[in-house]
Amino acid sequence: MTVSGQESRSPSVAELQKFIREKVKLEFLLSNGDKFVGTLRWFDDSCFSLVQEYEGPITLVRTSVLGYRVIK
Repeated sequence: MTVSGQESRSPSVAELQKFIREKVKLEFLLSNGDKFVGTLRWFDDSCFSLVQEYEGPITLVRTSVLGYRVIK
């Protein structure tokens, strides 16, 4: 699953682990139109935990996530 015209696919476990290790900044787009930016703390089969720069951690339910993109 990705955002902004890129191919739609689910991220692999290895890709998500790399995002955590390298503290990659991501933007998640939710089905209600909300966007959240931060670094991935952890993930499981049902959730993503994201650390936002100024607002602290948040947990996103996977079924509400339409996609993500790497922020450069």
